[in-house]
Amino acid sequence: MKKGVTIKDIALKLNMSVSTVSKALNNDLSISTPTKDRVKQLADDWNYIPNEAARHFKLSKTFTLGLIIPDMLDQFFVLAINGAEKIAAKEKYNVIISQSHEDPANEERIVDLMKRNRVDGLIVVITKKTQDMSPFLNLKNIGIPVVFFARPPKDDSFDYVTADNEGGALKATEYLINQGHQRIGHLMGPECMAVSQLRLQGYKTALQMNNIGFDPGLVQAVDLTEESTFLAMSQFMKMPSPPTGIFTFKNYISLDAIEYLKKNFPGMVNKIDFAGFGNLPLFRYLDHKPVASIEESSYEMGEEAARLLFQFIKEEDSMTMRAVQHIQIHCKLVVHK
Repeated sequence: MKKGVTIKDIALKLNMSVSTVSKALNNDLSISTPTKDRVKQLADDWNYIPNEAARHFKLSKTFTLGLIIPDMLDQFFVLAINGAEKIAAKEKYNVIISQSHEDPANEERIVDLMKRNRVDGLIVVITKKTQDMSPFLNLKNIGIPVVFFARPPKDDSFDYVTADNEGGALKATEYLINQGHQRIGHLMGPECMAVSQLRLQGYKTALQMNNIGFDPGLVQAVDLTEESTFLAMSQFMKMPSPPTGIFTFKNYISLDAIEYLKKNFPGMVNKIDFAGFGNLPLFRYLDHKPVASIEESSYEMGEEAARLLFQFIKEEDSMTMRAVQHIQIHCKLVVHK
């Protein structure tokens, strides 16, 4: 058995041209069946492996997508990855996954790496601190399409897929109101994130629709860390009348807030209800959990982001001829028994 067999080796052995061997291996209709059979048989015998790099170079494609997320430990992002990979597999594409760890500098480094490896497109969840969009603009300018999901950038010239953040926040807050809560706090995400502002607006709208006055003191911004959530909860519990219901930016924050109560106000654990974004399967195993979740359908979001990206990849002159698309995924309320 020969190692490192090339098309030239096969062509020399069979006394054929390199072009004929290549066409035979790719089932070209211009090549007769007996010739194809001879070529493929020898290729199998010699353990021939196609040179994908050379093929990709010829086609000016790598058949690879880049996918950047903040954290692989967050189930929301993992489900979205599964959705994106499903669509990519149908298109015979591979997906390279990287984590930014919520660090814009790390995110920029990864984008540069993806660019130098010439991915055919990029799907991104920007970090909670990302403000400079120039690395992504650079990708667009050199013909690499970018689709954001989950966290829409403030620059509307980019394509993105996101949940109905305002509508979902309204549903969660209204559920707490319908449970009899009048003092409802909000543990919002980082103020610099567009999605945080949308969820804050949904919270405000629900209060207004139910004739409950908005109290700025009942809103605390957190940076998605346990320490930040503990600090915000301590501020709530110092109030003469702490909130009896709390709408959270995401239910990982709800779990941190419940943990804070367990450690510092155990008697209040069953007296404060939480509802937030993110329907986590692990809730069924917990004794103390949010009373309700907003299901964002992250798997579907990943699918839609990949579909949108492939649409752009396939469109000729897509970076200059097409209209920007903003796709919104419907949210539903899930009540936990």
